[in-house]
Amino acid sequence: MANGYKGEKTITLYHVDYLMTINMNVIAEFQSETGKDFMAVGMQALNAYYKSREETSPLARAEMMANAISMSDTAYLFYIAAKYSNKNVEFGEIQEAILLEGALENTDAVSYPLLFVGLIEFALIGVVDDVKKKRLQNLMSDDSKSS
Repeated sequence: MANGYKGEKTITLYHVDYLMTINMNVIAEFQSETGKDFMAVGMQALNAYYKSREETSPLARAEMMANAISMSDTAYLFYIAAKYSNKNVEFGEIQEAILLEGALENTDAVSYPLLFVGLIEFALIGVVDDVKKKRLQNLMSDDSKSS
């Protein structure tokens, strides 16, 4: 059972639940493996997600999300986060599950970009309790007024 206050979140990849942990060790290993800044990758993913919500075509939305969130970055982050909780998780297993999830949302799959965004949101925001939810709603409301 995932404990959000310990940085844990369960992600389901192709019908298998993986307990993932996000902490500084995971972030540092992600940056070391990919050579990319975790925050930059995360903000790019979040921006693509919010921009894609305006798109009505599922294929166009999937293209926007896949262009912003690579399968490679997703595989590394998910593998490192899952490995932190379960040493028996293998990189190839995570890669295959992401490939089977695919980039297009449908009735059976959420899509790997949306799962990535979910983990990134959790990493950047943490557990959303009632107080934090109200602050986030105010922030989003203020942001939409300035656009």
